[in-house]
Amino acid sequence: MSSRFYQRRKAGVFDRVLRRLQAQADARGDLDWDLHFVDATVVRAHQHAAGARRSGAIGG
Repeated sequence: MSSRFYQRRKAGVFDRVLRRLQAQADARGDLDWDLHFVDATVVRAHQHAAGARRSGAIGG
């Protein structure tokens, strides 16, 4: 699966899908460009910040 995903990403398939979906929603009047946007930001947290147990933790 991953190789197909990367091939399609490299070919721009997902960008075209996103643009088409946005164009359709905009044509229907479903998008207010002052409020709706796509943000590709990824914020990663340390595993302990996400609630993972640490060795030596109480009850762990």
